[in-house]
Amino acid sequence: MEQTDYRALMARFDQLRILAVGDIYLDENVSGRVTEVSLEAPIPVYEVHQRRYNPGAAGNAACNAASLGGQVTMVGVIGDDVNAGIVKREFEARKVNTEHIVVDPARATSTYGKLRAGGHNIPTQEVLRTDTPKPTLLEGDIEAQVIAKIEALAPEMDAILIGDQVVSTITEKILATIVACAEKHNLITVADSRDRADFFHGVDIVVPNDAEAGKAAGVDPETEEGLLAAGKHLLQSAKNAFVTRGPHGIEVFAADGSVENVAIRPVKAVDVTGAGDTVAAMVTLARAAGASLHDAAFLGNMAAGIAVVQEGVVTVSRAEVEDALYGDHGPAKLKTVAQLEPVMAKLKKDGKKVVWTNGCFDILHVGHITYLIAARQQGDVLVVGLNTDKSVRENKGPDRPVVNERDRATVLSALECVDYVVLFDDKTPMPLLDALEPDVYAKGGDYTIDTIVQEERHLVEGYGGRIAIIPGVEGHSTTNIIDKITEEKR
Repeated sequence: MEQTDYRALMARFDQLRILAVGDIYLDENVSGRVTEVSLEAPIPVYEVHQRRYNPGAAGNAACNAASLGGQVTMVGVIGDDVNAGIVKREFEARKVNTEHIVVDPARATSTYGKLRAGGHNIPTQEVLRTDTPKPTLLEGDIEAQVIAKIEALAPEMDAILIGDQVVSTITEKILATIVACAEKHNLITVADSRDRADFFHGVDIVVPNDAEAGKAAGVDPETEEGLLAAGKHLLQSAKNAFVTRGPHGIEVFAADGSVENVAIRPVKAVDVTGAGDTVAAMVTLARAAGASLHDAAFLGNMAAGIAVVQEGVVTVSRAEVEDALYGDHGPAKLKTVAQLEPVMAKLKKDGKKVVWTNGCFDILHVGHITYLIAARQQGDVLVVGLNTDKSVRENKGPDRPVVNERDRATVLSALECVDYVVLFDDKTPMPLLDALEPDVYAKGGDYTIDTIVQEERHLVEGYGGRIAIIPGVEGHSTTNIIDKITEEKR
């Protein structure tokens, strides 16, 4: 079989026009700490430290399609309230066109919130979730406005991405309009639904997870017989079905009756929230670009694998997928500065707090591990700047490092607390700090805020970052280990 040129295939994404239709949610993530008990009532006082927002439900699928390179226009319904302005702002920051979103003054903008709190030396955890009343299905003038938007925009599109998360936007009339417009204008249609995977009659591909597929068919999808029954059931409505199965990849049920398992690259999932949106977005773009069902599922797996190793709802970029496909054969977490810059920009756009630390990390020991775990707790993502062999020799002498830079990077990459590793030659990390602008710069406990390199301090504080001093584990160092080995050999 001829190997697909995925880079060339994905390069066509830039020219694709995607219409995203479905339920729009505003996801609100609040972090803080509980400080005391209220004087007015027997309830905790929650001190807010940070609020992060991102479009959820069909909105997240739309943002993923845009991050992967598509020209995305969103159609859905929001209220006439403060949160409507926030969700539109978040869409626009992610390059999704919001001009055709319909406003219904009678509805609240659907908003889902998570509040997390921690304390001194206490890990954070969720303490409260908030939600708006479950919306009812569209009808009357608002439904007619959505239909008119779809009919007007469809001739300009290459594909329609349908997100049905809370069963409010995709009515029978709206689905019929989508299918009719797709047939008339030769558009790819892909649907993802939380509760009714078998609703999408005439759609090209439906992309439920195994639990959603099993629910639709009334079977247990964890057995081989149940999975096959679920797939066949879905083919009574959609032309093809991609059933996502987490670490078991995607089961592709094709219109011709064939069934294929497209395996996933092994990853250690951290958070699967929103991964289905990522798959739906990638499958839509891939099919619109001319990919086979197999290649669309393969790329959907790759994109989801990138999403699930990150905390929270994230968007996946085409650069990340290309790097996963075509990066060098070193550890996956090892990046160049050029590769990290867009990753850092996306993390910040998604509201993630980036922590930076650096060092030689030669002969990794318990002091290193304890330090790195503590550094990671200062934020959401830990980037480790690793001195190259050349810079270690300059700093430590001609007999160091004991372990070469690629092996040191591989060992660091195996640590769950480390998200990215970047090699650097300079005696100081100033150029990398300047290029990446991490939110937190972590330094070991043998420093104080006044004894660290003040140029580094001023650079970090100058762009709004902060310095975190992490206490070390006394008596543990690479030098001590080397001295002990040398002594025992005498």
